[in-house]
Amino acid sequence: MAARVATVVVVIALALGCAHRLDRTLVSPRDAKTLDAKAPYLKAHLRSGYVYVLADWHADSGGGVIRGRGRLLDANRAMVDSGEFRFAADSVALFETNVVRPSGANAAISVMAGVTATVAAICALSPKTCFGSCPTFYAPDSGGASLQAEAFSASIAPALEATDLDMLYHARPRSASFELRVTNEALETHVIRFADVIAVPRPPLAGGRVFVTPDGVFRPATGLESPSRCDAAEGDCRAAVQGFDRVERYSAADSVDLAARETIDLEFAEVPEGQVGLVVAARQTLMTTYLIYQSLAYMGTQATTWLAHLETGGPMARGVADELGRVLGKIEVLVPDSAGEWRLAGSVGEIGPIAVDTKIVPLPAASGRPLRVRLRLTRGLWRLEYVAIAALGDPVQPVRLRPEAVRHAGRADAAALRALRALRERERPLVTLLATSTRSATSCPPTTSATSCSSRRGAIISSGCAVSGYPRRTRPPRCSSCCSRAMRCGRWLRRTSAKRPGWSTASGTAVMRATRPWAVGVGLGLALVA
Repeated sequence: MAARVATVVVVIALALGCAHRLDRTLVSPRDAKTLDAKAPYLKAHLRSGYVYVLADWHADSGGGVIRGRGRLLDANRAMVDSGEFRFAADSVALFETNVVRPSGANAAISVMAGVTATVAAICALSPKTCFGSCPTFYAPDSGGASLQAEAFSASIAPALEATDLDMLYHARPRSASFELRVTNEALETHVIRFADVIAVPRPPLAGGRVFVTPDGVFRPATGLESPSRCDAAEGDCRAAVQGFDRVERYSAADSVDLAARETIDLEFAEVPEGQVGLVVAARQTLMTTYLIYQSLAYMGTQATTWLAHLETGGPMARGVADELGRVLGKIEVLVPDSAGEWRLAGSVGEIGPIAVDTKIVPLPAASGRPLRVRLRLTRGLWRLEYVAIAALGDPVQPVRLRPEAVRHAGRADAAALRALRALRERERPLVTLLATSTRSATSCPPTTSATSCSSRRGAIISSGCAVSGYPRRTRPPRCSSCCSRAMRCGRWLRRTSAKRPGWSTASGTAVMRATRPWAVGVGLGLALVA
């Protein structure tokens, strides 16, 4: 990290050392005696279009004759001759001298260089501050509290509100009350509409868990087995995907086509009886983040016009916004059919480079052992942490739990609690700004004991949006022309959030809707596995 910052400083220092300006002076042949004798070069433009380019030149006292060493170029600037030249000044159409001098703009460049170096250092030390961060969720685990989920990463405008479901795989509640800390760690504004907990009974068998399918169905899973073989382009990848150990399998992006695909072949020697599903835990690299910000950079001054068009352009405009995700694709799960051809069983993958997202893909009935599965994914886009096969049980219905307490800065926040428990769409949402943290608490279902609650695991379901304007479906004027009123809308949002700059929630499962400057979603939810 220090090396990157030092590199930036060195580059800036070199740039300052190269800050010069070129002074060009044009002189008529009649004034040849006024030529700057200190100029290192002299260009003598002839009426024919030819030009002498001389060094070590001088003019006689009257300026009538020019002598020097250099080159003679034709009208196309191809060299005709070189050496010593002597010619009369009246044979020249125009003289030109060029002198390189230190730039007077060094002071301004120095100021901007200092700003650039400061911003570069901040971005190198805290990438989330510069490149954005959706609401991040911290939950208690065996070691204290750790980052376990992020919400509505793909929502960059109110029109792109979406529902998100993230499993809190490592969550370990320590009592009948589950505490969830939600933070805003970037230069964004998050508007949270609701945050509820979803509790789900845990399978009675040892090691059993409850996972969520890509369709949002909760399925008990038992008998989890890691792959006996994992073949990728780099060779054996079993060590990287056999457990939730923060060790991830990833690859470099294609140097020509960022949408180029790769495959990972998995084989499972031990396969549970009955219907099985493939557990996939992964997160994205910064490829999508880079492409989004680079696209906005290419738009230049039209970026706000495009963002406003998302609100007024209808489904077609929103379809164009979703095109990047469709081109890059998700992690596709394929299994061989009876003829040995690979068939798509499902796909998983959530936009977001911060937290791992875990889903289970039900697989069609397969005959023969071992079980073969192929993953097809975009090169350089995914960081794969865990893959396993598991026996699937019948779908279970979760219990939705609303927050019972909200704390901010160590104190109860009744206004934030009312916002999170609001039943009507038009009620004022909860707004968070940079560097705010909220803790929300939710009790386990009354039919469960503190012991069973503390042994649960969790998942988070979220949806909302984050924009630099204002949240959707609220009282202020509609921002259909935000491209021309972005500052006005932004001021309204800051006024709205001034009363409640931060918040915290503690709950077993949280569902939330939110709005932030460069991301939009519809809610956040956490599902505990009993």
